[in-house]
Amino acid sequence: MSATGRARRVAILGHSDRPEVRRAAARLVRSLARRRCAIRLEARIGAALGLEGFGLPALGRWCEILIALGGDGTALAGARALARRRGVLLPINLGGLGFLTVAEAPEADGAVEASLAARWPVARRAMVRAAVRRRGRVVARGFAMNDVVMKGVGGYAAIHLRVRALDHDLGRVLADGLIVASATGSTAYSLSAGGPVLAPDVEAMVVTPVCAHSLGSRSLVLDPGTELAIQVLGSSDRTVLLFDGQERVAIEPRDDVRARLELGAVRVFRNPERPFTDHLRRKLGWQGSARRSFGR
Repeated sequence: MSATGRARRVAILGHSDRPEVRRAAARLVRSLARRRCAIRLEARIGAALGLEGFGLPALGRWCEILIALGGDGTALAGARALARRRGVLLPINLGGLGFLTVAEAPEADGAVEASLAARWPVARRAMVRAAVRRRGRVVARGFAMNDVVMKGVGGYAAIHLRVRALDHDLGRVLADGLIVASATGSTAYSLSAGGPVLAPDVEAMVVTPVCAHSLGSRSLVLDPGTELAIQVLGSSDRTVLLFDGQERVAIEPRDDVRARLELGAVRVFRNPERPFTDHLRRKLGWQGSARRSFGR
C-alpha cells in the first residue's frame, strides 16, 4: 500500500474467452488509470485487449490488489498466485456459481472503489500445501485454495492408498480418489463427496474419500498442525494429484504425498454485505426458514 493507505499497484486477471470479461477488463483499465494506479494485466487478457501482459506468478509478486474477473476457477488461480504474498485478492463474479467471489458483475465498480479506498476488510484464508516426494526427493509442490485431490485419470478405476496422520497409520483406503480440503474448499468437491461444511475462518483440514469401497470410510477433520501422508499402493489407471482441479502432477506408485494446512496463506477482500451464510443460502440453496421450521 502507498503512504496514504490506498493501493496503487493493481493487477487484472480474467477469463479472456468471455466477451463480458474483456469488456469489464477494458473498463477497469480506464477507470484505474483515472485513479492514477499502476496497472498490469495477465498475459491472456492483455493479449485479448491488445495490451502488454505478464505471467500470473510475476503479477502475484508485484501487485497490491489482484482483481479476478470470472468465476470460481479464476478466483482459485488468483489465490494460488498470491499464496504467501502481500497482495489481496478481489474476485468478481462474471462466471457461473461464483461461490468464492465477493461481488457480482453489476457491483464491480463499487467493489473496486471500496477495495482501493481500504473500506472493505481483508480476511486471511488458509490454503492446503502439498509436496510430492519420489525416491526421497521432492519432485513437485504447490498450494490450493480449495483442495488437493488424488484420483485416477480415467475416472473409473479405484486407487489403493495408505494414509497416515496424527502420528499413526490410519490404514488403507480403496476409493475413486481422496480430497484434502481447506475450510474454504469444504463447500466444493469435498461437499459433493459427502464432506462437512466448514465456515471459511475455521482452521481445519478436511480429508474426504471419493466413492470409497467401504461403508466405514468417512470424512476426517484435522487440526491445522497435522501433516497428512498419502502413498499410492496400486491402481489400474494412472494417478494424478490436482491442485484446485487446475494444476496436475503425475503420481507414480510408492510416491509419498505430504499435505498440511498453511494458515493465513492468502489475503482476500471480504464484502461486509455478503456474509458466508448469505452465500450458503443464495449459491448452495441452504434450507432453513421460520415457515419451514415451524410448519406454517
